[in-house]
Amino acid sequence: MTKTAVVTGAASGIGRSIAEGLAHRGYQIVLCDVDREGLESLSDALQTETSVFVADLASAHNVANLAQQALFRFETVDLVFANAGIGAPGSLTKASPDLFDAVFDINVKSQWLTAQVFARHWIDTEQSGRICLTASEHSLGFQHAGAGLYTASKHAILGLADVWRHELPDSISLSVLCPGIVKTGFFDQSQVEGAPKPRPEAKAFSERVMSHGMAPADVADAAIERTLNGDFLIVTHRIAREAALARWQDIDAAYQDQVPNDDAADYSVSNIIEKVAKDLSSGT
Repeated sequence: MTKTAVVTGAASGIGRSIAEGLAHRGYQIVLCDVDREGLESLSDALQTETSVFVADLASAHNVANLAQQALFRFETVDLVFANAGIGAPGSLTKASPDLFDAVFDINVKSQWLTAQVFARHWIDTEQSGRICLTASEHSLGFQHAGAGLYTASKHAILGLADVWRHELPDSISLSVLCPGIVKTGFFDQSQVEGAPKPRPEAKAFSERVMSHGMAPADVADAAIERTLNGDFLIVTHRIAREAALARWQDIDAAYQDQVPNDDAADYSVSNIIEKVAKDLSSGT
């Protein structure tokens, strides 16, 4: 039986390469993005059955319609790559509230809503499925200044996923893709509401930086294979490990310096919740 995947942010970059990789593996694919022209050109190029859905997925109504269209067309969905996202270079001091809202709507809310609607469907119908959210190496530790809103949004994705994987049944696996720099036009904000129009020299600089990134097909292959394998964290650039280690060293040093006593038995929230639930159930 042919399997079906949903890919958001599919018109370009990593999302487009994920769709191409899935088509090569024989999947039917629901392609979603706000870029109709990009989606249609991709759909025409893929040698597999596709369904195109053009929408802003920060809307719960649109996400519900995406799921309805996917299930009507293909009956079942096996894989979901919630990959929609934008870059947001620039100073946190100068960023606007509109840009903040745009970044978190696209990078966090749309991914959460997309994964949620299919997770609910699988739970309600007692089916299994796999979800991959796209985060970033920025989720794991500080990479560089000038990307504060983007970094915060990618921390949010990892935070959601870290809790969600413990809430989901064993029949649903959740993965988080944390790639480093990829050769895409990711930081083009020309269609992002609230984004300042970049100076030509700044745009040229960003494009030149991104041109040194990893091939998106390589990242897509890792995302597909590791999601199918059920891995939680999917990493692609070993250099990002240095930032993760630096963060851990900061955390460890703070605990060593500021909290010298072992209070785990008294203040473990998991243990407290378990004890309170047990006390309530026994009427004590």
